[in-house]
Amino acid sequence: MRKLTFLLVLASTAAQAQNWALLNPAYRYNYSNDGTDTISNQIRVMQVDTLGPDSFRYELNRIGVVCDTCPASLGGPCDGCYVRVNQPQFLGFECIVAGGDWLFLATDTFLIRSDASVGATWSFNTGTGITATVDAEWSDSTFTIPDTLRRILLSSGDTLIISSSFGIIRFEQGGDRVDLLGVEGAGVGRLFPKPLAYFDYQPGDQLVYHLSSIYYVYPQGGFPYYWSYDHFWQVVIKGRSGSTDSVEYTSSIARTYPLTQNSITLSEACNFQMPLNSWSFTANNVVEDHAILAAYPGQLLESSTCFPSFYETGYIVRHGITPSGASLMKAQVIAPSFGAPGGGVEMSQPVGPDLFPSSTNEMNILYEEGVGLRHVRFIPSTSVAELIVELVGAIIGGDTIIPPPVINWQVGLPEEQFSDITISPNPAADAFTVSGITKGRVLAIHDLEGRLVRNARITSANETISVQDLQPGSYLLRIDGHRPHRFIIAR
Repeated sequence: MRKLTFLLVLASTAAQAQNWALLNPAYRYNYSNDGTDTISNQIRVMQVDTLGPDSFRYELNRIGVVCDTCPASLGGPCDGCYVRVNQPQFLGFECIVAGGDWLFLATDTFLIRSDASVGATWSFNTGTGITATVDAEWSDSTFTIPDTLRRILLSSGDTLIISSSFGIIRFEQGGDRVDLLGVEGAGVGRLFPKPLAYFDYQPGDQLVYHLSSIYYVYPQGGFPYYWSYDHFWQVVIKGRSGSTDSVEYTSSIARTYPLTQNSITLSEACNFQMPLNSWSFTANNVVEDHAILAAYPGQLLESSTCFPSFYETGYIVRHGITPSGASLMKAQVIAPSFGAPGGGVEMSQPVGPDLFPSSTNEMNILYEEGVGLRHVRFIPSTSVAELIVELVGAIIGGDTIIPPPVINWQVGLPEEQFSDITISPNPAADAFTVSGITKGRVLAIHDLEGRLVRNARITSANETISVQDLQPGSYLLRIDGHRPHRFIIAR
């Protein structure tokens, strides 16, 4: 019933898009708080409840906020080294909509009347006594689209501007101001890139990665030593094919080899798929492997390419812009005096309701649109491990983004180091067997639209996979540490 209600609300609010609706549940609203193209806030409707014939409750998305006034005496590493989670953005936790009345609820409750005409006055915030007055209405364009705007003056001296098509264009309160940059869903203004756009390469592009997984061992009565899987990997894009939701590259590669004998499995290393002679990405894969690329600013995440789950380290997502206008997705600096910038949040140690200390583990995350993963680092403060993937060289579209290092490359991969898998039979009818794999790896099957249709953990070196419930057609098989393989189901 709720799903049906939600669909009805979507239809209703879509119809109201030209009728002063401040929020449309089908849209996501991108705002800037500094006058630039950096998206500081995104407002999303997370849930819709029907309260009456023309009345709805919209639950809004929440964020993590650094508490710079929280003292170290609460149990954190330093003054201001804390994060409050489940916090409201500037429009609050939720909104109650009744006709043209939009009541936003948070610590302060305020009312915006979107259908009020010029000269109308009402109580904006009953707690503070602030009133609101519509003082002007005019025709204009928003994102080059013909529009009508209204200006609302608050008795506090702040100003709101609302649009007949796109909701709240400007919001000022207490001296703080945000401006609408774009609307996801409507496809207008400044939008977040699609996750695949971060890995959008062309023939001739060159990427050099440094991958490091180092585990330090301190034997009792002996000398410390480490196990490592530390090396460089060069990828040159030779060709590309794909669709809206997937892309596959043919590539040539070169690499160096680990500095010491590899004594760990890839499941203990950073989960970043490196290519052999092909490299593929689908929309679903990218979001699963790089969750930050589908997140909104302020969202608290607890997973990343290099984060061991047992550390329970979270981070706050931030958006940025390069000088050329490309989007950046990164972790917010929380406590730069402890470890490297990025800090993180120690999710296993709450010090109060929705209050967590910053982590002393060194962590840093940065992705760039059209360049991909720039770096992901996780180094525990105990110095027992280092998990790093870093882009150390990049030539994109003929431009040198990062000067590639001078390295004595060893071209070609020895079979015993990177043995490939086999699928038989292929085509398959009801099942196939995958050989040459390591127990414990994760297997995933995607259709050619990029949708995940099956995943499982490998339990033997020769794993039989049932595909009786899948429709005939072509599929992509992905296993950590191996290049993707296409297979066919035919009956």
